[in-house]
Amino acid sequence: MDEPTAKILVVDDEKTNIDVLVGLLNSHYRTVVAKDGPQALKRARSDQPPDLILLDIMMPKMDGFEVCQRLKEDKATARIPVIFVTGMDDPKDETRGLESGAVDFIRKPFNPKVVLARVNTHMAIQKQKEKLVELNDMKNRFLGMAAHDLRNPLSAICGLSEMLLQMELPEADRRKFITTIRGAGKQMLNLINDLLDVSVIESGKFDLDLRPEDLAKLAKERVGLVRLLAEKKEITLVSELQETPPTFFDTDRIAQVLDNLLSNAIKFSPLGSQITVRTETQEGLVCFQVSDQGPGIPEKEQNKLFGEFQKLSVRPTGNEKSTGLGLSIVKKMVDAHQGSITVESQVGKGSTFTLALKIGGPSV
Repeated sequence: MDEPTAKILVVDDEKTNIDVLVGLLNSHYRTVVAKDGPQALKRARSDQPPDLILLDIMMPKMDGFEVCQRLKEDKATARIPVIFVTGMDDPKDETRGLESGAVDFIRKPFNPKVVLARVNTHMAIQKQKEKLVELNDMKNRFLGMAAHDLRNPLSAICGLSEMLLQMELPEADRRKFITTIRGAGKQMLNLINDLLDVSVIESGKFDLDLRPEDLAKLAKERVGLVRLLAEKKEITLVSELQETPPTFFDTDRIAQVLDNLLSNAIKFSPLGSQITVRTETQEGLVCFQVSDQGPGIPEKEQNKLFGEFQKLSVRPTGNEKSTGLGLSIVKKMVDAHQGSITVESQVGKGSTFTLALKIGGPSV
């Protein structure tokens, strides 16, 4: 789906100026118009606020300086960039406008190309600012949730190790404590590894080592590595691995994807059930599919599956731990390969996750 077109509010009391600006911008942006200051404030504070405001200074009722100041004092509108479009050419007016919160000045009579160039520039800057805010919010969310998820295993490690140091315990109890400490340590290590993966991906430094590889061969290898985990829960792994043609992908990254899908299937499968793993080729794609007989995922929760730190109502069947980041990382890695990851699930019947990669590999 295409991104929605950005919205620009044009504020001017002269019809000629409005017609020219709206005519210039309409082919690139959505435009709305206000003919005085109070109307501009009302439209800026609407449920769908503008992404940028072109604001005249000399207007009845309320001049542009006051409008801009009020916009910047309101948390709901403070982040909207304002460009003054004015015939005033006194440097003091420009200084006053910048002090009131404007990001730029365009002089009347204006050159249409200059107007469009400056609008495009400030729209690009605004998008970058919004992206930085989004990344900062995500970082803070990660730190908060990571601290929360690390607290319990750290408490277990500290408490049990203190008991080991201070108490004389039977060998069976000592081994039980040490096993619990090791499990807590692995839980923390998994969370830290996942956070590092997310950090690398979000930093834009996520490089792929693309080489022609055999997905079916890789799938057979990864199934072999998780077979012991399945046996512990008396789960039968059924492999239906058809030959697949060489496909360009990063072996380490796709191996990580397969491992996550397989371990999740085991984690959410009941004792004594069956997991079926398939590879096949269809319409220019190679596909890897994992089907389990677990509890299934409610339809209203399926759109949350690939988000960060998502906690769903479905719980692991053997009290296994989850960081809430695994499928989010899977999605980002698959997206980097320009592939797709989909899920089909029915409550009470199980889930099927399907990875599809283009045979020719990602386009450069």
